[in-house]
Amino acid sequence: MNNIWNRFIIGFKQDGFAWLEAIVVSVLSIYIWTQSDSLAPSSTEHNFFWPLFGPLLIALRYGFAKGLISALLTTAGLASIMNATGLLEYYPLSLAVGLILVAMIAGEFHDYWHSINQKHILDHTYMAQKLDSFTQNYHLLKVSHDQLEQRTAGQTVSLRASISALHKIASKHSSHRLEHLGHPFINLMAEIGGLEVAGIYRVTDGKVDPQAHATLGDHHRLVLSDPMLQDMLETQKLLSPAKLDENQVHKSRYQLCIPLLDTHKTLQGFVIAEHAKFFMLTPANVALLSLVSNHAADLLSDAIVTPILQAHQSTLFLSYLDRAEYNKRHYGADSTLVVCIDTIGVHKKSLDSIVNYRRGADVYWSCQTKHGQHALVVLLPLTSVYDAQQYIKRLKELVSLTIGNHIDDIDILGPLSLEQDQKQIKTLMNEFGAYDESLAVYSDDLI
Repeated sequence: MNNIWNRFIIGFKQDGFAWLEAIVVSVLSIYIWTQSDSLAPSSTEHNFFWPLFGPLLIALRYGFAKGLISALLTTAGLASIMNATGLLEYYPLSLAVGLILVAMIAGEFHDYWHSINQKHILDHTYMAQKLDSFTQNYHLLKVSHDQLEQRTAGQTVSLRASISALHKIASKHSSHRLEHLGHPFINLMAEIGGLEVAGIYRVTDGKVDPQAHATLGDHHRLVLSDPMLQDMLETQKLLSPAKLDENQVHKSRYQLCIPLLDTHKTLQGFVIAEHAKFFMLTPANVALLSLVSNHAADLLSDAIVTPILQAHQSTLFLSYLDRAEYNKRHYGADSTLVVCIDTIGVHKKSLDSIVNYRRGADVYWSCQTKHGQHALVVLLPLTSVYDAQQYIKRLKELVSLTIGNHIDDIDILGPLSLEQDQKQIKTLMNEFGAYDESLAVYSDDLI
């Protein structure tokens, strides 16, 4: 039904059918003209000129050319008929001229309107093509971004391997570690945060050594008066323009200022970067930068070499836990805790062997419960509950190799999320003697 109505209003698209329609309508107009009283001299005063509709409709449907031809055919056809019948002297010349003029005006209107419509149609088609192109590019960009996130998320193994490599380098050099760790460390930071132009500097007793121990890219320069660098040295927090408050305005040459703050809250150095790939500065990557810089600072410290702690180092473990909570609060990166307890007291050696499989960023604390049971507390920084469950699964497989079917003698608690299981973690810390005034103890009962 819609097609018939459109055909009636718009007309035929094929030129041959349009000309045929114009001829047929012209013949009908001639017939109506001959059968009406319009040929009478006085008829125009009392009757409407119905033959006008034929050429007018053709002109409105198909434009100036076909409307004019229809009007000429109609007037010429009527003249031929009247000449054949001997009535040519009564030919209504004024009506014929008026019909031709109306058809011409209507045809010109159609052509002008059609030109405007075609321009709008072309604009609409162009915008539709641009929209399709934008949509395709958007989906391609989204897929590329998702793949980039997946590749970044899949860098866990290489990250831990790189941290382990840094530990090996630090263990070989008791002094001047930054000279040996500088280039591997700044390359690792470039992989995580997309640093392109950057440098690493040492801080000794609060004083900055202006000599860069390692640089990345060209045109790097240390400007100690830089406002963002000064804020970083004062607050000892990772800073970038994106992390500034709304009321803070910094005309800084740097895009990243990363402090190397060890577990004892001592600033060992810092990394400053003039240029970094903005799309890599995601919250997850910023959390990784903070984590890696903290571990690098520990390696530069003379007091800390590897985070495998003994029972009397409960305060140090709380410092690691506090740092993981800081990363959670400021970067939204959760960490988890896994606790292994030797319930019968005969598997201490097997439990201690777990540290041989330590991942690069993990912190191990060998301790005892209030009842003298040997325990091993493992902090997994920037590790989700799911990944921690996979760690526990591998842990059970490793322990079963040494104690066989007695795996049930070791009670494994967790994974405990720093974000969701804060109360239980604080209770466990009290159970293992890691009490701190900042930790509220909820219960003294065994877990």
